[in-house]
Formats: sequence, structure tokens, C-alpha cells
Amino acid sequence: MRRSKAPSMRLAAKRKIEDPEQPPEELEAPCSWPSNTPPMEWGSSSGTESFGPRELKAGENPLRESRIFHVLWRNQTTKKHKTWTGNGTLVVTGSKVALKDDTGKVVDSMTCFKQRDFKENDLLEVGSKDVEVQEEIKTLEECVTQRELEIASWCKKVDALNGLDSPVHVASAPYRSHVLKRPHEEISLKAQNPAPSGFTQSGIESSHHFESQMFKKKNSEETPSGPTQVEYLCLLAPAELQDNILHFLAEYIKNSKMEPPIIKQMVEVVCDHPVLLKTLVKQIDFKDIMELLEPKLPPWLEMDIYDSAKFEFVHRMLDHLVVEQGEKCCILANRQDCLKLAMGYCQSYDLNHVQLDSPQKVAIFNSDEEGSPMVALVLTSDLPEISSLRCKNLIVYNHNAREEANNLLSTAETDTKIYTAITSGGCPEERQFYRRLGLHKDVDSLVDIQNYSRAQIPSTRYELATWTKIEPPYSTDFLKEANISDSLENIQLVYSKNINVQLEQ
Repeated sequence: MRRSKAPSMRLAAKRKIEDPEQPPEELEAPCSWPSNTPPMEWGSSSGTESFGPRELKAGENPLRESRIFHVLWRNQTTKKHKTWTGNGTLVVTGSKVALKDDTGKVVDSMTCFKQRDFKENDLLEVGSKDVEVQEEIKTLEECVTQRELEIASWCKKVDALNGLDSPVHVASAPYRSHVLKRPHEEISLKAQNPAPSGFTQSGIESSHHFESQMFKKKNSEETPSGPTQVEYLCLLAPAELQDNILHFLAEYIKNSKMEPPIIKQMVEVVCDHPVLLKTLVKQIDFKDIMELLEPKLPPWLEMDIYDSAKFEFVHRMLDHLVVEQGEKCCILANRQDCLKLAMGYCQSYDLNHVQLDSPQKVAIFNSDEEGSPMVALVLTSDLPEISSLRCKNLIVYNHNAREEANNLLSTAETDTKIYTAITSGGCPEERQFYRRLGLHKDVDSLVDIQNYSRAQIPSTRYELATWTKIEPPYSTDFLKEANISDSLENIQLVYSKNINVQLEQ
């Protein structure tokens, strides 16, 4: 039941499609995320906001450097029945993509993905928009006509704002403006791309109606009056790159005398995001293993959002909570490098954010004033300096920081949801999580990684006292109640618990 079964433009950044013409770059940051800088504009340098689209100059041909497609688009939504709400063009210039409306105004953009062959009816995600590709504009004449139509649409909108109704007639147009079609049928696409997590469609939901009702009943019984706090432990399937690296480590330690603290740190870094392995390359303790591992990895700059289960969770939830619903969200992590990745993501997608390390910054985030930060980033080691954070949503990036989360939030003032992301699928991080709950008695991190093989991944789903266990397929009622994005397809299991909030006297 995800927003779209289309391949995401961010997912298209995967390294499987190579671009031999893309020169290598060297950045200071350990990872490069998509940029929100709009690519080439057809109109004036300041865009169409004030002056509208301009006519093409003599000798100007937008197709020299770009491919341009007619498209249909809509804002991403969790609604079951979706309709296209706008038409426009998609301009692909090298590694940059701009989505423009029917006036030529850039409404969203994306960068840092490898070019691919677009074809009619392709479904994409460009920023916060769902896009369906239509016909490609292949001639200069079509470009000129499209520009004339954009000018006409812009003039019509200006007239409407001024109380006039005088649509501009484009006599030279050889064909009509691209029109909105019926909602695209996605049945065949869904069949080709089944959701591994089991997010439900209506037919499946009915078979889980009883479980859904029990979830709502149990939680309603536990929910106290006044502000509520609900915690969700989200166990996530590891990304393909994470899986490959963990299997490499499992094989490596069979024939080496690697110290447990070293292998434990590597596993933690891989589970946070494989790109952070770059921070270990020059450290003496990791020199030997990184010399063997690095040639097997994709280039650092080609690693992306989807190479980490937990970072994909953050990306989807920020889109869902902040972009779509306008709610504030806080991310708590143990490592500054993890916060840097989140910071880079917020910068790329123009999400107003702040790292909290003082009471003054907490006050700024808590403010309801227009323009106040929507995303707060908190380092666990800074928690003694801050408290009384008013935020509906907290994402705990490292499961062993859960205990500190309550010291951060002002739970007596607002309803809160706490989401803890845990790399699962038999991953050592999952075993460490259960160990902290007293379900695993051993403390050997080497055994954790040695057991990580496809034949030995545990299928046990523990029953946790005082927690409600929710397994896929997830019902619409549960996703709505938990406010979890229905585009997340890597959630293998969720534990839920209502926490009694102590009101201040």
C-alpha cells in the first residue's frame, strides 16, 4: 500500500546503472546526497515566479543538453484512490532532473542519480511528487510549441488573479496541450513488484481485520487520559549492500584473529550506513580488513539513501511526517557522522533543521513561529545539556539510546510517538537489541557475526512482555494509528507499547 510502486528517483541513484561520462568527484563529507538545486531553467534566471516563461531565443535549443518529457504529476499522498492533479514537463540534464508545471515553473527537482531510459507510463518519484512519464519532446518545433503553451498558461493564471477571463489562443500550436489522463492503472506494476514487507491491499486487509481490531482495543485500553506517549520498535530488513558486507565480515573472521571490539565497531558502522566505513579507512586497527573490503564496495559517492535500512526509514518518515503532514520530528543518534548524513539530507531537500546542543536551541525548535526548524538533530552525548523538547515524533537511530529518549522529551505537554529503528533479518544489531532486553544471555559479538549467514538467520519473533507485536501484512488502521509511512517496505516486525506519562504537579 505504498504511495507508488514506481521506482523512486532517489532509488534510481543505485550504482547498478553506470554513467561513464560522469567524472569522479571528491567531497569532504563521507556521503553525497541529492541536491535540491533546480537544474537549467527555460525562462529567466530568476525563474517564472515574477516574469513568467520567456520565448526561446534564436538558435536556442533546450534539447542540446537535455531530454524533455511530457508528464503528469501529483503530490505524494497516502490516499487509496489517487488522481493526477497537474501536467507539465520533466527536464533531464545529465544527473539533474527538474519537474515543471504547465507554466514552466520548477515545482520539484532531484540530482545525483544515474541516467536511465525513460519510456511512456514510467512512474517516478521526484522530490515530494509522484510523476508519470508521457511522450518525449524530440524536436525544436515541439520545444517552441511547448514554450508557447507555457506562456499561454501563465498569462491565463495571471488574468485569473486579476479577475479577468481571457485565455490566450496559441494559433501556431500543431497539437493541444498535454491533458490529464485517467489515473494510471498500476495493477501489472504491483504484480511485478510485490512488497516484501507485506503492506496490505484491501483484499489482504480483510483477513487481518481481527488482528487490527485487537491492536486498537488493546491500545485504547492502555491509553491514559491526557498526553500520550507511544513507542514503536521497528525491525528493518538490511539493505542489499549491508547484507553483502556483513557476509564478507562473517567469512573474514573465520580465518583471522580479529579483536571483538574491532568487529563490533565495524558492524555498528555498517548498520548505521555503509558509507561511514570511509571514516575507518585511515585508522590503523582497521587497515588490513579495509584493504580487502574497500575494493568490493561501490565508490563512496555512489552509495545512497537506500544502502542503509535505518537511513531509508529516516528518509521515508521525514517525507511522511514533515513534508506531507507538516509535523516536527527529532532524530536522536549516538554518532555525529549519522547526524551529518541526516543534516545533508535536510539540506538537500530544503528541510529547516537544527542540531540541539543548548537550551537556547531547544527553545528555538519548540517555537511555533513561522520559519522555526522542522527537524531537530540530537547527539546522545549532548542530552545532559538539553531537555523539555516539545516534539510529536522522535526517531531513535541507535537502539541503545532508547533509555535516554525520555530525558529529552517534554512528554507532559504533548502527545509523542517514539520510533526506534533496528537493523533486523538476523543482523548482529538485532541480536544486540534482544540481548539488551535479556533475551540473549551471551555477549560474544564475534558469534553474532559468525552466525550471520542465510542458513542461520533466526526466524524467532519474540513475544515481549507489555509490548504488542504487530507482524506483516500491516493493516491500514495500524499504519494510520502509528503514523508510519506506507511507502516503507523493509519493516519486518513492529513492537508497540503505550507509556504512562507522569504529569507534573
